[in-house]
Amino acid sequence: FSICGKPEQSLKIRDKFDELLKRGHGKIAVGFGGNPKSPTGVRGGPAFELLFNFISTLKQKKLYDKFEITFFAPMKEPGARMGGEGLKMLDKAYKRHEVNERIGIKIKRFEYGKVIFEDDSVLESDLIVFIPAGTGHPILQNSDLPLSVDGNVLVDGYCRVNGPQKNVFAAGDVTRLEGPEWIAKQGHIAEIMAQYAVYNIHNQIIGNPKRKGYQNHLNIVCVMDSGDGAIFTSRKWNAEQIIPLPIVGHWIKKAWGHYWKWSKLRKVPRFPGM
Repeated sequence: FSICGKPEQSLKIRDKFDELLKRGHGKIAVGFGGNPKSPTGVRGGPAFELLFNFISTLKQKKLYDKFEITFFAPMKEPGARMGGEGLKMLDKAYKRHEVNERIGIKIKRFEYGKVIFEDDSVLESDLIVFIPAGTGHPILQNSDLPLSVDGNVLVDGYCRVNGPQKNVFAAGDVTRLEGPEWIAKQGHIAEIMAQYAVYNIHNQIIGNPKRKGYQNHLNIVCVMDSGDGAIFTSRKWNAEQIIPLPIVGHWIKKAWGHYWKWSKLRKVPRFPGM
């Protein structure tokens, strides 16, 4: 299963987890993949959140000692985008919750109930949740748009497509982000790119030379829910910040989910910058 796949996948994950809870024991493995050609397409946050929410639920039901939890990823330092302090905090959490790690080994393939690694070692699990690394959309391969090695559209800082097409703009996950090595494709960046693309197109049409660039807004902002709290992490060009939010963090994240949904449906106003 993948928590970043079709919405129906989340229900299947829930049902399988409920099945294991009723059984009272089992093995759970959560991980994500990597794409060296597309580092910005790797998103581990949802995997970490799900992992720690599994742990929180198992502990609430006093079943944690009956389960074996494993985290797996092909890179040596999954979660490195959070910065040094974030990695230390993750490591402490793994040790505190006795989470097994299978990291630094490429994933060869999946079989039913198994993860097969490049060294032919096998991770067996009753529930496997995996987030594959992102790459360019297949439809782009048959276009005449300039693409990066990972298959994403090349754009300048103003979201205009690089190349002879003067009036073509692109925004969001379909583009290749240029910036620091820790940058990741997140929703707020996609929205800013879309807003600025519209602004720049409008000004181009009316002959106004003013332009807005997305790169000033490149940052990572995440409230990583753990079921019994959360961790706020922020990273910018010249700073990184990690703040533990015991108990209240979980409710902040739930409140954010409601706000996001209601604001998208225009049932509540959008706050500036949110």
